[in-house]
Amino acid sequence: MAEDASKVVDEDYKSVSPSSAKTMIVDDGDEDQQHQPLVAEAKTSTYMHQQSYKTSSSNSSLSSKKIENIYSDEETDRGEGSMKEDDDEDFTEPVAPTTAPALKEVKPKQSINIPKSNRIVDFNRCKYVPLRLTEEERKLLNVLENALEVCEYTDVVDVTFSHTRKSKVSRIYESLVDVLSISCGLIMANNLTKGEQLISSKSLTDNVPLFTQLFEIGRRYKIMNPSKMRNTYGKLMYILMDTESYQIKSELNFTLIKPILTVSSFLESRKKIDILEDPLWVPATSSVSNITGEKSKRELAAESARKQEAVEQLKKKYVCDVLSEDDLQRLIDSIADNEAFLDFNMKPVERILSILTDEFDPRKPVENFSLQLTTKPKTKMFSNFSLYSGYSSGFMSGGACLNHDHATQFKFVLQTFTLWREIMNIMSKLWLLADADITSEAYRLVDTGQGYQRLQTSPRIRTEMNRILSLVQKTAGSWVGLSVVHLGDRDVPNALVFIDKYTQVSRILAPIVQCMDQLPNLVSDAAFHRYVSQDWGSIHGLRLQILSDFFKHGFDGSGDDGGSCIDGRLTSAWNWCSKLHKKPYYYVFMFTGFQGFDGDWKEN
Repeated sequence: MAEDASKVVDEDYKSVSPSSAKTMIVDDGDEDQQHQPLVAEAKTSTYMHQQSYKTSSSNSSLSSKKIENIYSDEETDRGEGSMKEDDDEDFTEPVAPTTAPALKEVKPKQSINIPKSNRIVDFNRCKYVPLRLTEEERKLLNVLENALEVCEYTDVVDVTFSHTRKSKVSRIYESLVDVLSISCGLIMANNLTKGEQLISSKSLTDNVPLFTQLFEIGRRYKIMNPSKMRNTYGKLMYILMDTESYQIKSELNFTLIKPILTVSSFLESRKKIDILEDPLWVPATSSVSNITGEKSKRELAAESARKQEAVEQLKKKYVCDVLSEDDLQRLIDSIADNEAFLDFNMKPVERILSILTDEFDPRKPVENFSLQLTTKPKTKMFSNFSLYSGYSSGFMSGGACLNHDHATQFKFVLQTFTLWREIMNIMSKLWLLADADITSEAYRLVDTGQGYQRLQTSPRIRTEMNRILSLVQKTAGSWVGLSVVHLGDRDVPNALVFIDKYTQVSRILAPIVQCMDQLPNLVSDAAFHRYVSQDWGSIHGLRLQILSDFFKHGFDGSGDDGGSCIDGRLTSAWNWCSKLHKKPYYYVFMFTGFQGFDGDWKEN
């Protein structure tokens, strides 16, 4: 067991029971008593005061009205599986205006309170903030990536039959030696003097500290940059997973795993952890950005000046013999990187929450844009998407797996986004927990239906996910759907698959949010405005068409367990993304700068 690697991430989770989040299905017998008020406030904090602060999208227009009022008018006979199906009707093509109408400002249909994020910005979070790489470490990272790129570790090890007729332990040992030997060769090619010191009269065992550092750099870099090492990180973690198995560990007589270097562990090693209590860390590590485009150049310059002044003051106060100016700058940059990472992951979720509550009323569906779902496809399937009701559940798919009326579907989507936001808020912590689970738990090779996967328990991730889910359920009132978290089974076989799934949340939501925010800006383009007016009626009609389709068929139960489990919701959303190129409004996304949901693997 890699006790050192999991020491930091274990200490806060022993008291939390994995069964803290129970399965809850919608029951509308007594709405007033079931629905608890969602979190309506969030507090500000500094690194000195361990409090939470509110992070909300600048485009949000939320009042103090409690979200529980949304559901106060629900009919008590509305069950999840007792929904009335609409009678088939004849739909007429909307008449396109002869001239392009002027774009009018669209008022929100209603304004409600949504649960605010519990984002923590204190020095305790620095236990989970990886330390930025130095220039020398980046050279070693390049060596590691190139070595992993050319090795065929998983192709040799994770097979049920090997033509070499060697045992799995022998294949693991030989493949590991190959990776380490390739790394030594690349180091020599990069630096002849250092390479000679590694190889001259030394064996691979003598260079274990270097290899341990090499692998730690790769793990730390991946946590800071989830979009990097997408072809090689899995090999790296599977190598370390094997080196911690009993048979291999007894053969090697050494370990290649060391704790990931974080801001806190770096300062503790120099006995300077108390400097994080200084309130100057807040402005010094703040993220200066203008993603929404609402800040002027003068405001951005003022923010940058305040940040630089705080950085200079920190350097004057804390630079000493054990903490150089470069070390302090590295710490500042590391925390600032984490702040930017949180913004990148959380802003799309917060913005889509704002759009959902602004554009749709759970008590009163927008005409022709209801979020109602039914498992039985209607007789008439639309082939022309400009008919505002959109595709039926059975169009180009197997049909919805959920029976939800408009209010239930609204709540289902709202709870899902709220849960995603809380997960995005602690992604750095989840990465460390996943790292500890992968490198400390035994596994077995299992055919999951999607090829052979390493099936492995993930107790740390499961405990933390149950804690987050329990928190969201308490604030959200009655829970729509299942609260099953798949981990260590055929759906999510190990922590590596789990963390990769939730890395996709911001990649899914960011292009949709970008499209919604950019559409009004395109009204100045006469040709585009004419196209929208002829095919969609108005910009607002186009927005509602896209949003209603996503909120319905992006969460229609096409994932596992009928799509209502925790992981099935994300699978359903990804299924919707995979079909975007077949939808008539696909070219609208292209107009707003859409390039894809997953980026380029080679460049990333």
